[in-house]
Amino acid sequence: MSNTPLSRRDVLKALAATGGSMIGGVSWAQSAQGPLNIAVISQFSGNYATLGPSILRGAQLMVEERGGTVLGRKINLFQRDDEGKPAVGVRRLTELVENEGVRYFLGNASSAVGLAEADLAARSKVVQFAGGGSDEFTGARCNDYTFQWSAHPYTACSATLEYIRKQYPKAKRIYTLTADYAFGHSLLKYTQALAGGLGFEVVAGDKHPAGERQFTQYFNKAFAAKPDVVLLLTAGADFLAAVRQLHSFGAKDLVVGAPWAAEIDDLKELTPDMRSGLVLGLNYHAGIDNPVNKAFVARATQKFKTPPTYPMAIGYDGFRTLFLAMEKANSVDPTAVAKAMEGWRYDSVHGSTLIEARTHQTTRPYYIARCKGPGEMKGPDDIAEIVYEGNKPQPAELNDCKRT
Repeated sequence: MSNTPLSRRDVLKALAATGGSMIGGVSWAQSAQGPLNIAVISQFSGNYATLGPSILRGAQLMVEERGGTVLGRKINLFQRDDEGKPAVGVRRLTELVENEGVRYFLGNASSAVGLAEADLAARSKVVQFAGGGSDEFTGARCNDYTFQWSAHPYTACSATLEYIRKQYPKAKRIYTLTADYAFGHSLLKYTQALAGGLGFEVVAGDKHPAGERQFTQYFNKAFAAKPDVVLLLTAGADFLAAVRQLHSFGAKDLVVGAPWAAEIDDLKELTPDMRSGLVLGLNYHAGIDNPVNKAFVARATQKFKTPPTYPMAIGYDGFRTLFLAMEKANSVDPTAVAKAMEGWRYDSVHGSTLIEARTHQTTRPYYIARCKGPGEMKGPDDIAEIVYEGNKPQPAELNDCKRT
């Protein structure tokens, strides 16, 4: 086999031979001396603009930690902005695969973007480690090359509702405000599936478009339904705007929960009064007590002068996992590495982590934080405390993955 990396012309010839409009059946074998090209494709502008730079910093930290090599090959790290748009994400990934020979990527903040990229990843046989929250990554649209770094939305909703039931035993009625795209739909699906078994009733709900900033119409309807709990099944700037406006309604007796909405650092944009008592689900927090995470926190804090957050953990732990899998497979070939990851249990920043063989979903803990009120805070950074940890995986009967 040639040691020369495939050119754009080579890829187009391969496409012509197969009659496809996407990359299909392309062999990415390179010489033992050639570089390994990987990428962070995430949102550096728009609703989740704060996530891309943090994911990239985590990835860079991991590459630096390894001395810039894996299995004796130099690691080239590329970065692209998907703008939160599926078409842009697919175009950026296509360019990287065709022109740069990228074979591994992670970083999608938007599930819609990540799912569009997953279809291309399957065709082009490059490994995707997804960070979005949709259950379709490891469900209906599962494939041989996409893996889910984030917890399953079932796990997130289960942990959130379990904590609310334990802490607020009289709460019964739930109103949901849901982002109207794949991520929000997944959270709503599992909220509805879990509520009854925990003694809740979803009495009303609304969906809002991405980029919504006026939530008054939704909250007027919410209060008419007289809920005990408002669940914000949204994220990013939309979530922050919703919390601000909900606070202005003065509903102090409501339990406000967000299974998967923001990082603790993001809450600095809210006043202590606004966030007081908020129940917040987290994929990651710097206080996880295990050797892998302690080492990560120490390195990140030393380099960036602040503890790492969820998006930085995606970049760091996502590529750490992929590099370890390459060593396990003794190969950088994406097909071999993907096979090595199936059914694999290893130590991650979350502690013991399993990658399910069929679905490619990571199973590990999910964390619930309670935001402190003004009188509880010991300083401006003392925003929340971890109060609960859940780890229930999605039941097999609810999973739509057709892989065998």
